[in-house]
Amino acid sequence: MFKTLLLLGSLSLILRTTHAADPKTPNCFKLKNDTCPNSNITFWLYTKEEPVGRKLNELGYQGDSFDISKEVKVLLHGYNGSSESTPNAEVRPELLKFHNLNVISVDYGNLMREPCYAESVANLHYVGRCVAEFLGNLLYNRHVLPQKLHIIGFDIGAHLAASVSNFLRYFNLRIGRITGLDPAKPIFLKSKWSDRLHAISADFVDVIHTDVFLYGLMLPMGHADFYPNLGIVQPGCGPISETISHKCNHQRAAIYYAESISSKTNFWSFRCGRLYNIIVGQCRPLNDFALLGYHASPRVRGSYFLGTNGTAPYALGSKFAPLIYRSLGKAFLSDFLIAKFLELGNDIKVHRLTIG
Repeated sequence: MFKTLLLLGSLSLILRTTHAADPKTPNCFKLKNDTCPNSNITFWLYTKEEPVGRKLNELGYQGDSFDISKEVKVLLHGYNGSSESTPNAEVRPELLKFHNLNVISVDYGNLMREPCYAESVANLHYVGRCVAEFLGNLLYNRHVLPQKLHIIGFDIGAHLAASVSNFLRYFNLRIGRITGLDPAKPIFLKSKWSDRLHAISADFVDVIHTDVFLYGLMLPMGHADFYPNLGIVQPGCGPISETISHKCNHQRAAIYYAESISSKTNFWSFRCGRLYNIIVGQCRPLNDFALLGYHASPRVRGSYFLGTNGTAPYALGSKFAPLIYRSLGKAFLSDFLIAKFLELGNDIKVHRLTIG
């Protein structure tokens, strides 16, 4: 039964939403209005010159030391996170080490505390409005150009990026790029497409899926969707039956992205139209390849697959054979699940991994 639920992708909804606290629990609350600025939402600027970071004015930074010639990377954390947790802990140091950027980490941790998942999702709308107002001020005052604005969101933060985009569109402002790092599944699986990350959210939306059976969504959401190790089990994280393994799988999206910033080997991937085809071994690397991560081309379209190492460095370059062979063995899926995929055949084939 456990494996069947995993196959249907519904176990994550059951496990994670049952942790939502009783509405009477004092620590769980929903914002009642969208007044900005909000004391629960803070913005921190990091540069090569200021790697420790400093707090910015919630209304949009106004200062001579903000170099408007730099690209701006905005990092959005996940559920039960902060400006120091994933993806900040993995991605921010690498960005500052190898690139001259303005990195803005947003902290809204007080509104995303465990075990208040349902309340956290409800608060996303308000956080999105305040982040959009902050970025809108930067854009309006020409502290950043739209094409130089890149939002990187992990878990629930990936959908927050979409919320920010929705608000900015009201003012005819469009984000250059959004990167979704294993966007959260619970509640979002059943939500409208406009309430979650989608290709319409930015000029280029790339998504990395690393835990599609529990914490993350399987369905493609961007212009380019990447599935390391099929997005199911990341090598070195442990068996698929353990919850702690899924937390490791989930976080790997940020770890792979961080490594991609300076990797010489690179995370090369190949295109395949359907997850079903690749799982049963009907998809092979031909000549449609793309880079996962920081250097992904904005012209890439479709769903891409790749394998990784089990320890750092994770990138395998263009070694695709291990993924093909292991996808048919027991490293990712048991014989039971392979048989179930084959049994469902025509039903599962309709779930295409392209955005058309």
